Amino acid sequence: MNDESSNKFSFNVRKGSEEDIKDIIDLWLLTINQHAEFDKDFVLDSDGKLNFQFVLETALRDQTQVLYVAKEDTKVIGFLYGYIKLHSGFFKKRVIAHISDITVKDKFRRKGVGTELMRFFEEDFAKTNKVDCMSLYVHIQNQSGLEFYDNLGFERKLISMKKDL
Repeated sequence: MNDESSNKFSFNVRKGSEEDIKDIIDLWLLTINQHAEFDKDFVLDSDGKLNFQFVLETALRDQTQVLYVAKEDTKVIGFLYGYIKLHSGFFKKRVIAHISDITVKDKFRRKGVGTELMRFFEEDFAKTNKVDCMSLYVHIQNQSGLEFYDNLGFERKLISMKKDL
């Protein structure tokens, strides 16, 4: 039978745990490798995997960081890692909830998983921490990412430029 209900699946989003870290890193590595295909700056450093593991383990203990996982049954199908950034100095002080990493397994994209991870981040983390805004970085060549964030109400603010020497 090929109806809409046969294409649906159930998943849940919750805060990540130590048990999720290996699966999160495996998913993150797939995403890093995809990004490296269109930008050599994303080629992973020899310590990159270990450093990311340290970041995730720290996030589990630090109230200014958060790790969410989306799971279908017991399988991690997506995750979001973010943290609070304080900006001050030259400009008006503001508190920002920054999304550092978000990814969803290819076969679960465009099914609401990323949107639900972002909703949890905004409702459960950003608003709870009374932030002024949310921020993230997306590669200019990541067209699907740009469209995803546009649809969630993010606006494009800056263009980062570089010159290799």
